[in-house]
Amino acid sequence: MKHILRPIATLAVAILFTSCKKEWNELGSQLVVSDDLELFSFDEQEIKISVVEEDSLRSLNSSTSYIGYLSDPYFGNTSASLYTEFRIPSTDVDFGVSAQADSIVLSLDIVGYYGDTLSPLTISVREMLETIESTTTDTLDVETIVNIYSSDDFDVDLQLLNNAQQELLPIASSKLNITLSNAFAQQFLDADPANYADNEAFQSFFNGLYIAADQGLENGLLLELDLLNESSKLTLYYHNEISDSLSYDFQINSSADRMTRWSHDYSATEIESALNMEFVTQGYVQGGVGLRTYVELPDLNSLKDSNYVFHSAELIIPYISNELDSIFYGPSKLGLAAVNSDGNLEVLTEDQNIQGSTYFDGNRDETTETYTFNIARYIHKVVQEGYTNRLALYVPTSVSQPQRLIINNNAEDGTGLQLKLLVSH
Repeated sequence: MKHILRPIATLAVAILFTSCKKEWNELGSQLVVSDDLELFSFDEQEIKISVVEEDSLRSLNSSTSYIGYLSDPYFGNTSASLYTEFRIPSTDVDFGVSAQADSIVLSLDIVGYYGDTLSPLTISVREMLETIESTTTDTLDVETIVNIYSSDDFDVDLQLLNNAQQELLPIASSKLNITLSNAFAQQFLDADPANYADNEAFQSFFNGLYIAADQGLENGLLLELDLLNESSKLTLYYHNEISDSLSYDFQINSSADRMTRWSHDYSATEIESALNMEFVTQGYVQGGVGLRTYVELPDLNSLKDSNYVFHSAELIIPYISNELDSIFYGPSKLGLAAVNSDGNLEVLTEDQNIQGSTYFDGNRDETTETYTFNIARYIHKVVQEGYTNRLALYVPTSVSQPQRLIINNNAEDGTGLQLKLLVSH
């Protein structure tokens, strides 16, 4: 077994326990005699890591949505596209006699950026040919929720609704405005009034829009959008026999289903090889439903009959900086969960929820270029109860956070992951 035990002086122990927060307490504290307590530290546990692609995640009606693309030499190509429905604000829709379209504009509220804010975007907009069915009704008329995942696709009309050559510089505004074709606009004015009887009828008439960004030659940019903001809408400008300069807003509200569709291409990157290797010296974590790094702690099995009391356990994750970090920055916080025998993630309840987020940590330390987790109760479960010794590192709420990170596990030069254990008999 590859570890080192180091006894620590009783005086240091006394200082340690008076300075530590009580919440870390004290697995097995009833077995500890403070007057002659002798602690040992383990800091060279073997740690193995591997890289896996995230399973598709539920992405229906997330708080924010994304469109855009990224071209990252370390993480390959990422694209985010958007499906969204629309609603009519009232049922008394009357466009008047001989209504003619002047224009129609899709407006999307921008709340954030990820990537190169100087990269232009070429946006494509198409009409959806099917609705986002988020519920289903069985033969007994019982309605159930249908999960919509980040890899799901819906049928769309191949005909573009906007100018395919139009390059947009979204950083110049807090709102993305895309002018669509007048032929598309006129369809709303020529529609049978029955299509505006209520939102159910309107949804059958107009399924929604699919918005995507074409791959460019530069670093690329992702736009974070708030579709529930009142400025996110489809505005029809028109005139009739009586009035000019009329407008009507088709809204995106909480009743309108919407989802981000994430896609990644890791070809021609080191990730492509890493995904096919059992263990690697360099891990990858990526949001946007991208990548996770699995962490295995094989040496813990040898401690099963040791009768150690685990007072603290710090898992330290070093990351690797590169020249593109200012553009493709890493997450401010990582997630950590256990991986069970079925490959599913389980929350580290005792450390994360009972002890609290401050204790559990996982925040980035830019000075040491590390993330640290406190997982004493988890280690106790592994050693004493035979719990899984496999963990997963990931970007929290990955479906709505695109950040990425390279993890260093080069054990040869001592710069890899570390598990620092403080134990007593």
